[in-house]
Amino acid sequence: MYSSPYAIQSDPAENELTIRKYPFATVIYAENNIPQSFHLPLILEGSVLIGHMAKANPAWKAINGICALFIFHGPHHYISPDFYGSEKNVPTWNYISVQVRGEVRIREDQAFLKKAILKLAARQDPHFDIEKNINEHQKLLDGIVGIEVEISEIFGKFKLAQSKSEQERLNVAAALEDIGTDQAVETASAMKKTIRSYR
Repeated sequence: MYSSPYAIQSDPAENELTIRKYPFATVIYAENNIPQSFHLPLILEGSVLIGHMAKANPAWKAINGICALFIFHGPHHYISPDFYGSEKNVPTWNYISVQVRGEVRIREDQAFLKKAILKLAARQDPHFDIEKNINEHQKLLDGIVGIEVEISEIFGKFKLAQSKSEQERLNVAAALEDIGTDQAVETASAMKKTIRSYR
């Protein structure tokens, strides 16, 4: 992923936080020299990503044993030149994105499948307990495969107007807060974390 030096996120903790907060990844791989993609929630555990997908999706056979790209999208928003409160600006888009590369291993053992489901449920649906009524959920386990990704590279790009003055960045953040949508407010919050007076 191309990035201006100022937008490269080199803090592993910030990249990991983005993956944990926005776990719904775009998965990209090549099959017969044709780019392919699908979407999947994944949980970060140390140096691996874990998850599961439907057996009905043939992509699991194609990605087993290969290196794939996983893109985690953080907050993003259109930035109008009017937001800066200064002249000579152009329209742009502020965003956070973290890319992960790693080798995929497909797992079909029941222990891993339950672990993958429970990890995801603990984050998204704490009341779901596959252990409580395992017989009821056996059909679920039979219909999925597990995914384990050994991470080889994590690259974060936090393009949040860091090349602008502090006052311009504050103006942009304020304009986004005035818009008031979830994406706008989250982007404003991310921008403020890059401004010294807000740290």
